[in-house]
Amino acid sequence: MVETTVSAAAVRRLAVAAQGYAARYRRAAESDVETAIRRLSCVQLDSISTVERSHRIALTSRVGNYPRESVSDLLARGRIFEFWAHEACLLPIESWPFFRRAMQNGGRDWYSNVNDVKNAYPELAAEILTRIREDGPLASRQFEGAAGGGMWNWKPAKAMLERLWNHGELAIAGRQGFQRVYDLTERVIPRAQLEAPVPSAEEALRTLAEQAVQARGALTEPGIVEHWRLRGGAARVKLAVAELVAEGRLRRLRVDDGGSDVLVSADAELDRPAPRTAVLLSPFDNLLWDRPFARRILGFDHLIEVYKPAPQRLYGYYVLPFLRGDRIVGRADLKSERKERRLVVRAFHREDGVRKSGALDDALDGALDRLARSIGLEEVRR
Repeated sequence: MVETTVSAAAVRRLAVAAQGYAARYRRAAESDVETAIRRLSCVQLDSISTVERSHRIALTSRVGNYPRESVSDLLARGRIFEFWAHEACLLPIESWPFFRRAMQNGGRDWYSNVNDVKNAYPELAAEILTRIREDGPLASRQFEGAAGGGMWNWKPAKAMLERLWNHGELAIAGRQGFQRVYDLTERVIPRAQLEAPVPSAEEALRTLAEQAVQARGALTEPGIVEHWRLRGGAARVKLAVAELVAEGRLRRLRVDDGGSDVLVSADAELDRPAPRTAVLLSPFDNLLWDRPFARRILGFDHLIEVYKPAPQRLYGYYVLPFLRGDRIVGRADLKSERKERRLVVRAFHREDGVRKSGALDDALDGALDRLARSIGLEEVRR
């Protein structure tokens, strides 16, 4: 049942507010990082470090400059865990039982030789588990073997480590640099989560649907699917969403732009002012995961061009959208020069209809300075 009609502006402000972006630079503690991951439901990991790892940009934009070892420490202490959600993500530890079924089904064993390694090396899993049991947490470089060519063509030990992680037999106990450190699951994940019953597929889907809406402020059914990369499309979540609406846990709203209805939490505040935010977003920020919704609500056509040849790029290699208030007003092509401790602005592109002004430049300067300080740089060069 659709309860009421709201403006697209109200939906946009709700979606931006749900992200919890900080209004200014601040210093944060490890506990703030854990709280932010719980609020967001999951935070995407990505290996590109042209500016900084994506999860650090995403988290500093919300909590501020936090100790660099925080994520690895939270993983080691079983406060958060790493698994496949939107992509490989950091998740709050209480979500573990809702991913057990996915682990039982092999996670995402589809990539590279992760599927093939079990048959090719039938004794390797037992050997790896025995060594980790005896020696403690290990990274893949601490195992012998050579890789073939190609990004996903790993050495057998790395492929088996990934397979054991996909199946929940190993957990990520931290990172060395950006390399995963694996340990036995029972030594990382708290007993309460390990012994919790595996929710039914229906119960898990209801929980994930509600969490996605809470974390994103407003979503359509396809947006829920995209949040978790669920198989089966929007049809898969239709019944779960209908039940949550009938129970009063979610509300379905009509939007005055004539597009699909949106789902919001039952207690969502719909009459919000525009937030006072000026922040540079990771290209993989949660706000931008549902690209059709971003075009509709934010008026922003999000492009990630790192995998394109340089002549085909419109905006640059590693481009951070610039959110000011409740609008994305530009795109900054950035690079960190770590030896010089400098953040370099290679280009800044204003969005269509955004006028050049002193206020815009001041807001961008503030956002650049805040980003640089949060990732350990001392200077910005425009």
